[in-house]
Parts: sequence; C-alpha cells; structure tokens
Amino acid sequence: MVVVDAQYVEPFTVDLAVQRKSVANSNGNFTVVDVNGNVLFNIKDTLFSFHDRHILYDANDKPVLTFKKKLRSIHGRWQAFKGENATHKDLLFSVKKSAAPKHETELDVFLVENKEETSCDCKVTGDWETKSCNVYAQDGSTILAEVHDKQNITNVVVGKETFGITVYPDVDYVFIVALVVILTEIKSYDSSKKKKKKKKKKEKKSSDSSEDDKKDKEIKVEEVQEDEKEKLQVKEQTKDEEEDHEEPREQEEQKEDEVEEEVEEEDDDDDDDDDDDSESESESESDSDSDDYDDEEHDDDKEGQTNMEEPNHDEYNNDEDDEESSSTSEESPKK
Repeated sequence: MVVVDAQYVEPFTVDLAVQRKSVANSNGNFTVVDVNGNVLFNIKDTLFSFHDRHILYDANDKPVLTFKKKLRSIHGRWQAFKGENATHKDLLFSVKKSAAPKHETELDVFLVENKEETSCDCKVTGDWETKSCNVYAQDGSTILAEVHDKQNITNVVVGKETFGITVYPDVDYVFIVALVVILTEIKSYDSSKKKKKKKKKKEKKSSDSSEDDKKDKEIKVEEVQEDEKEKLQVKEQTKDEEEDHEEPREQEEQKEDEVEEEVEEEDDDDDDDDDDDSESESESESDSDSDDYDDEEHDDDKEGQTNMEEPNHDEYNNDEDDEESSSTSEESPKK
C-alpha cells in the first residue's frame, strides 16, 4: 500500500520508535528512529502559522510530507500534502474524527481518490492513553500497523512521550508515521481542550463559590443590618416607653409643684390674715386703751366736777385758821 512514496514500502515488518519532545529544538518536536536508533525522520512545527502545521523531514533534512489542521472543521479534519507545498494538487489524504466512534480513539482516513467519502479507506482505533491502537484497512479487519508502548530499539530514551510503531509488510511507513503524529496532535489538542474546559469549570465553580460566599456575606450583612435595625427599633421603643412614663411623672411633679405652690400661697394668705388679725388686735387694743383713757379722763372730769360742786371743808378751815393767825400776828406788835 503506497500512499506517500514507494521507497518507504518494505516487504518486511518495520519497527520504529517515535519520541515527542516536551520542548522543541532544532530537530523538531518529533523524532523517528529505526531499531538501531538511527534517525529516519524529524517532524518540525511551522512557526507563525494559523494552522497546526507540521513538516516531516528525512535524515537528509529534505521535506517529505506536510500535514496541517484544517480551519473551521467540525470534526477536526487534518490534511496531508506531498513535500512542503500545501496545495490542493499535492493533497494525499485527510483524517478526521469518526462521527459515531465505537472506541475511545477512532479516526477515519480518506485517500485523495475517495472523493465521495461515503466510507473511509483506513481506520485508527484503540486506546491512546495506553498507547494501544491499531491501523486497519478499509475492511476493518486487516491490520496495517500497531501502536504500542513496547520498544526493542536501542539509543532511544524511553518515556511517557515515547511509543513504538510496528508497520506491517508492504505498507507505506511514512504514511503510518504521519497518521500516528496526527493522532498524537489530535489527542494533545483534546487533552488541552479538556484541561481548559476543566480549568474554566473550576474557575466557574470557584466564581460560583465566590458568588455564593459573596451572597452569604451579603446575607450576613443584611442579617446584621436587620439585627441592628431591630435593636434600634427596640431602643427607640424603649425610649418612647420611658418618655411615656416620664410624662406622667412630669405631670405628677408638675401637679405636686402646683399643689406646693397652692399650699405656699395658702400659707402666705394665712400669714397675711394673721398679720391682719394682729393689726386688728393692735388697733382694737389701742382703741380699748384710748377708750380706757377717755374713760379715765371722763372719770377725772366727773371727779373734778364733783369736787367743784362739793365745798372743800378742809380748805375752808385752813383759810379760817390762816385768817386767825394773821389777825393774831397783827395784834401782837400793838401790844
């Protein structure tokens, strides 16, 4: 089965090893070696390309095959071209994911002659995670090549990104190598996509969690505000009640003050009455004194009148005695 070139078809089984480099160097991303560890091909990425474009070079650094991812493809179609010119006339085959896969890994391969693509010319199936895949012919039973994780090849660093290929006789092994590299890129793309999706989902979950935390915080803040509001209402209610209690107290105190003022006024009135009474008593006493005085004067007048009316016999007698003595005295010198 010749697809790329007859020089890559051997009448015997060909064992190869493919090593994918984590960091690309001058020799490319992939290196393909034979059982003796001799480098047969290097696969390099084309920089500054909108397509995932790879070029397979032989040991002499001659471009053998170019394959790239087709843009705006629903099933992630890849196309392979002879040489390094990716023109339609150089198209050799195309690969895409199966529309109804029955396995974890399933690719349909269409040769350029298959214009209708009603059925695939080859199929790749298996489990890529365990590096256990087979390339089948159109009938689905004839194995063209096997992909495995066992290598009996020297001078190859065996690792996670290294796997073996066994190409059956009369099968173009460059064609098989190209299929395996395309499969690797598809799986890598899917894995990256899953990681991004997982990361996005995690970020969304984290964002949702943050939103939930934010909502919880908002709810807590609202609860605190409600509590504060209730406390404020209770405080205002208590204050109103205290004011309501204070108003009767103030009224009572006001009444008490009024009563005290009334009592004081009554006391003042009583004092005034007492003063008036004392003054009246004084006046009455003075009146009585004056009356007594008038009475005494009246009595004296009466006595005077009585004395005047009644002759004073003592005075009369005295007068008489005085007259007698005077007469006696007058008579004495004459003698």
